[in-house]
Amino acid sequence: MVSIELSAQTYKHTTLWSRFAIQKPVKNWNFRVEMDIRQQNDFQKSDINPFQKPSLRWLRLNTNYTTGRFIHTLIMPQYSKLFPIIGKKEDLLRSPSYEWRYTFNEEYSIPYKNLNSVIRLGYEFRNITTDGMTRNTGRARIRLAETLKATEKSSVNMSFELLYNSGPNKAANTFNSSQLAFRYLHKFGKNINFTTGINHNYRQRNTLIEYDSENAILCNFIIDI
Repeated sequence: MVSIELSAQTYKHTTLWSRFAIQKPVKNWNFRVEMDIRQQNDFQKSDINPFQKPSLRWLRLNTNYTTGRFIHTLIMPQYSKLFPIIGKKEDLLRSPSYEWRYTFNEEYSIPYKNLNSVIRLGYEFRNITTDGMTRNTGRARIRLAETLKATEKSSVNMSFELLYNSGPNKAANTFNSSQLAFRYLHKFGKNINFTTGINHNYRQRNTLIEYDSENAILCNFIIDI
């Protein structure tokens, strides 16, 4: 046990997470199409420039239904191209992965004056192809969030989320990652929502002794139609 701890390695990263989405509310329903573009630094050139290498591309359909304090969310499907997160020279030789993902989230909110507390539980079924080899696996998510309404058009949000690998074909590491996020949300007019902030993500690799510590800058635009 001591030798494993002594040989553990953590790689530091700076990334940019940008999202462009169009959504359509219909009574208690909300339908949204999202495109995410994520970039990362190249440790050989800079520790802080998040524009140097691609990190992720995804396109997904997001449907949710609100009833009382509950929000039921179904993401079906999501298609992603996942590039290796670069922490060492060997990562530059790894191939990208392609993933089909299907997600269900159950969310419960507790409003109090200008505050809104949320707990969210979710499960993702993941079909991942790398170098022509395909495997099915799963991941569970648990998130706690607190949102403070600052003005009629703006709010601030803090959240903490834990992700765990699960069946089928669970990965070697049960703990997948944690995400601590601070966000500022602002509404421009009736139709444009903008979010910025930072996520601190801590991931465990399948080797069990390697970790990635990532600071992700957020830049999200959502348009209501």
